[in-house]
Amino acid sequence: GRATQAIEYAETYDLTDEAYKNRLIGESKFLRAVSYFWLVRGWGDVTLQNVDDINRASREEVYAFIEQDLTEAMDALPASYNNANLGRATKGAAHGLLSKVYLYQEKWQEAYDAATAVINSSEYNYSLLDDYSMIWRVEGENSSESLFEIQARGESIAHGIQQYSQTQGARGTTGWGWGFNTPSENLLAAFNDEGDEIRRDATIMFRNTTLYDGYVLGNTENPMYNYKAYSSANKGADDTDKNLRYLRLGEIYLIQAEAANELGQTTEALTALNAIRDRVDLPAVTTTDQTELRKAIWKERRLELAFEHDRWFDLVRTGQGQEAMAADGRTFVVGKHELFPIPNQQLIDTPEMTQNPNW
Repeated sequence: GRATQAIEYAETYDLTDEAYKNRLIGESKFLRAVSYFWLVRGWGDVTLQNVDDINRASREEVYAFIEQDLTEAMDALPASYNNANLGRATKGAAHGLLSKVYLYQEKWQEAYDAATAVINSSEYNYSLLDDYSMIWRVEGENSSESLFEIQARGESIAHGIQQYSQTQGARGTTGWGWGFNTPSENLLAAFNDEGDEIRRDATIMFRNTTLYDGYVLGNTENPMYNYKAYSSANKGADDTDKNLRYLRLGEIYLIQAEAANELGQTTEALTALNAIRDRVDLPAVTTTDQTELRKAIWKERRLELAFEHDRWFDLVRTGQGQEAMAADGRTFVVGKHELFPIPNQQLIDTPEMTQNPNW
């Protein structure tokens, strides 16, 4: 809603600098697309607020709206900013998110083309960091691998992301946090089964270990915590100084790999997949069987992107929800749990709105 208001305001405020006006509109359209991408994956049919506040647009209409916002944002946004404006949405961020939006709709050719364009672009000039663990340290903020991240200074003049590091921080006498969102034994086993020590140790903090900055994590209440949420400087402050990585080049490679495999372009799929594996010293995947390669790419997404906020949506879109939840002793009802329920307060505010199936 705020993004839509910002667009309308910029369009009607008589700004004399046309390039500046268009950039502001492009930024707002990117942020609106981000919001609707969360909404459509979580709730399916949702209202398009610039059209109707009560009647839910179809999933297809919402995705078309997201695609339009991102395409128009690409036309309006610069490829980069000076340091004073670092963190604003760029053309590459919109292009990369568009590839992901295509992926979720199984528009394989469009997803492949967009991801490939982002990877190969000399205008964007993105590159993978050599050291996977550096992505989540302060030195890795706004790095060459980052397409978009939410800025979080964590100072009173510019509040950080509220309680992000605090709620996921280690709990106990040597900890600083609440101990929420802890890694599962299933995830740990997945890392170990793959021999993936580099990403495991960059993703999971273990009790009774010394962290990368020398902090000694003693006998905490839980055996494991989310390392990607750890802030060395800020730790348990209410407003973390840690930028939230929203979209990075590592995922774009995996989008390229998945789309290429679905298109039958095995060589391209393996090249993209193995670029990600090579960084963390894992052997190359060599299978040319489409089904086996598909599963390998899905597994790679889990290990590469653990705790980057998309695991649930990956499980739903790939039809793995029921199996994955059962492995964790939980129930996934097909035909219900693919979507979240419309909140009760929303139904009270707009009783004409329909509830999602079986809720």
